[in-house]
Amino acid sequence: MGYVAVSAGEDVIRRAEDLYEKTRIEGESDTVSVDQVADQFGRLTGQVMGESGLYAPRLAALAIKQAQGDAVEAAFLLRAYRSTLELWGYAEAPSTDALDVERRVSPAFKDVPGGQILGGTKDYTQRLLDFDLDGEDDPVNPIDAWDLDPEHDVDINDEEPGSLAGVVDLLREEELVADPETAAIDDHVEDGPQDTTREPLSHPAPRDAILQELSRGETGAVTALGYSALRGYGQVHPTLAEVRVGSLPLRVKHPYTGETATLPGTDVSECQGVVPAYETRDEARFAFGYGVTFGRNERKAIGMTMLDASIQLDGDAPAEDAEFVLDVVDGLDSFGFIEHLKLPHYVTFQSILDRVRSIQERDTTTDEKVDAELAEVGGDD
Repeated sequence: MGYVAVSAGEDVIRRAEDLYEKTRIEGESDTVSVDQVADQFGRLTGQVMGESGLYAPRLAALAIKQAQGDAVEAAFLLRAYRSTLELWGYAEAPSTDALDVERRVSPAFKDVPGGQILGGTKDYTQRLLDFDLDGEDDPVNPIDAWDLDPEHDVDINDEEPGSLAGVVDLLREEELVADPETAAIDDHVEDGPQDTTREPLSHPAPRDAILQELSRGETGAVTALGYSALRGYGQVHPTLAEVRVGSLPLRVKHPYTGETATLPGTDVSECQGVVPAYETRDEARFAFGYGVTFGRNERKAIGMTMLDASIQLDGDAPAEDAEFVLDVVDGLDSFGFIEHLKLPHYVTFQSILDRVRSIQERDTTTDEKVDAELAEVGGDD
């Protein structure tokens, strides 16, 4: 994690902090509550939770409010808080077949078991500003706002779809997709996956560690590097088997009784993609890319899928270099290094400045000596 520090007068620093808080409070005309941030900006809180590695919606909303909406700063605050917490234990490895699905689309197949579930989305509408949102006073009941055609009415009390098996499982039944366990970068995992929040990451990194780091990566960086492979600076142009959003139940052992308990569902976004790999085990098969992250953040999950598939190729493209990718997508490390450039660099810059001046003076002296010597022989050529 890249931290930043500054050496200045304590009074100046305190006044700068007070001014920051004053601008934040004055900007809240009706005092935005933490609950309002959590409810109205659920995707932003999901992004912050994913990048911090801590599932805590209310704390994420608090961090967003404190950071004035700066997602990276909020993730920094939440990850720093996370580092102070005691580790009680690890959850059992969940199967996403148990995901309580609220949205599930498959670009690969038109008809899939359980059907396409669009959920609430703007994916298929035009991106236009809705000026009706400006100054709206009373919240609108979504059920009342549907205004459905009576001939195509929907019973809102119909049973929700619940959990659904993965689409990729259908391809695995035909042995068209390599098993992710045997397709892992290494088979060292005996005592469970490596916890990259507590163990330093070394390279070459195992696939479980890579997926953890991608899941905590900064959303924009994951998207950009995934796009680089898609754009042609790589070999991966996946077909997404499915993208799912829902609530995932987790089972953990109680730290005192040792009994296993099921925690309330954790909101996650999951993506599974396949890429043709015609030489896998001398057979025509698909390579497999995977992504999962907290909250509703489908864009990041898709970016993870492309990077996971790219890294397994271990090629020369930027997105295929695990060390490069994991260094770049760490939003808090990049945050620290970029932000520290605003801090005083008086000594180092003075050293660089003296060096540049000395080079210029040396070159000037050399040029004058050459000109003098040429003048003595009667010419400038």
